[in-house]
Amino acid sequence: MQQASLLTARSALGPPARVTRPVPAGDLRWLTAVAVVFTACLLASAVAAPGLGWDETVYVSQVDPHAPAAFFSAPRARGVTFLLAPVAAVTTSATVLHCYLAVLSGAALLLTLCTWRRVLPAPVPALGGALFAGLWVTLFYGGQAMPNLWVGYAALAATGCFLRAVRQPPRQLAPRRDWRAAAGLAAAVAVAALMRPTDAIWLAVPLCAAALCVPSWRRPAVLLALPAGLALGCAPWVVEAYLSYGGLLARLHRAAQIQGGLGWHLTFDDHARALQGKTLCRPCHLSWEHPVTAVWWLVLPLAVAGAVWAALRAREPRGGLHGYGPAERSGARHPLGLAPIRPGSFGPDPADDPTPGGGRHGRGPAWPLVRLSDPRGPLHRYGPAPVVLPALAGFCLAAPYLLTVDYAAPRFLLPAYALLMMPAAWFLYWLTLLPRRRHAWAVAVLVLVLLSHEVIQLTVWHTMVRSTARAQAGVERIATALRAAGVRPPCVVSGEEAVRVAYKAGCASRQPRGHDASITPAGLARLGARRPVAVVVAGGQRPPAYARGWRRVTLPPVPAFGRPAAYVSSPRKR
Repeated sequence: MQQASLLTARSALGPPARVTRPVPAGDLRWLTAVAVVFTACLLASAVAAPGLGWDETVYVSQVDPHAPAAFFSAPRARGVTFLLAPVAAVTTSATVLHCYLAVLSGAALLLTLCTWRRVLPAPVPALGGALFAGLWVTLFYGGQAMPNLWVGYAALAATGCFLRAVRQPPRQLAPRRDWRAAAGLAAAVAVAALMRPTDAIWLAVPLCAAALCVPSWRRPAVLLALPAGLALGCAPWVVEAYLSYGGLLARLHRAAQIQGGLGWHLTFDDHARALQGKTLCRPCHLSWEHPVTAVWWLVLPLAVAGAVWAALRAREPRGGLHGYGPAERSGARHPLGLAPIRPGSFGPDPADDPTPGGGRHGRGPAWPLVRLSDPRGPLHRYGPAPVVLPALAGFCLAAPYLLTVDYAAPRFLLPAYALLMMPAAWFLYWLTLLPRRRHAWAVAVLVLVLLSHEVIQLTVWHTMVRSTARAQAGVERIATALRAAGVRPPCVVSGEEAVRVAYKAGCASRQPRGHDASITPAGLARLGARRPVAVVVAGGQRPPAYARGWRRVTLPPVPAFGRPAAYVSSPRKR
């Protein structure tokens, strides 16, 4: 058993002893193990599906020196392109990029989980990280050039750094300003804003509100770090709005149009059905054939609510270990329920300690000795804040996608999942410490349920990787057929899968309609008179009017498009 460490308060016998907090011996090893297993899974996925997705192609094409850049729509931000730029300068091989992102993603997971060390009990960050990394959505997008997972990492790191930055030392010690934590908070918010500015705003709002509502959290470093990080990360997006979209309001309006028009849209059922293995449910007419894949999604809010309830009701000895507010008399509270709570059941009351200089019978304060290495915990070292705050921030990040966007994509909720898994993991840990007596079977059932959940997630992930590999192979066959038909640079591709087909063929992609409209039909017809233009249509569909006189090329079959065809222009010879 680990030897207990003691926190000695100021007494008449001499100066206060230096505070030493035990570092759990195995917590970093468990965090590293989670990150290594996660990275190995991502590397396996990168090898199994060696191609780029539609959104990935848009981001990669922005930094590929050998291919025309695809249309960059208003909602997108440049964070992913900055992330890809160092490797894209050397190679744009999809396998290399995915392996690079897999290793980077595993390192980011480890780094973000480390910010929660000493904030939650040692097993909780590892369990929360494993639950988050084990979701098929996380595994599928972990090595892809997509922004949502990186927002999740940034949100998790920002919340952890916030909690460390506002942490209060015991009252007998001099106040300590953790500027490193404040700098980490600013950097994490900036990364989130670089990836998705609107998500960063929904992350900063609850953190800023908490810092203002709790008097002991009103630290200058924190109140400066949040807006500074937000401004730094949003700056490229705002500058681009004025340079390319006619201003910030114009870009926001166009982004809302591309999202289908923001309004009051309840899409809980759409997101639940999309967890069967759908990357985009728009419109979401998907039948719910496998409800078991969404069981965890329905249980997660209940676990988070249980964690908040248990954290607010938990007790600790005299508030002596409460790190997020000054120790106060029993029953006193701060806003948001984040004040110290009554002494009680998670350890002996130090006031009864007969040691000289301790307790009500000694010469020192009422709480001179606090056991830090309780074998059951400590569950509540820093009060309910590390449970309440990530729950609040997670629900804020999920709200716009569940309430205002009229379609579903599982990746949108990755930042919310990253945060909500921490209180959910704390709740599971708390359940294992309840008095069990003859109910040890309940722990075995809990472990079995978690293993069954992970088997389901791995099954969906495996299916998604296989279907993605088939679709990427189909795109490669179409690009090969177009090159054989004479569609070579400088060329243009429009129609179905235009972005990926054009990138594979070395062409530009232009669409005359839809969210990525960047040219008129007449303009595309005029372009076809000067260079090869191919319009790809799904099997059984007619070509657009401007391409009906062009040469028809039969293409290999592709999943979801049947046997497509291409209509290729014949440019005039000069």
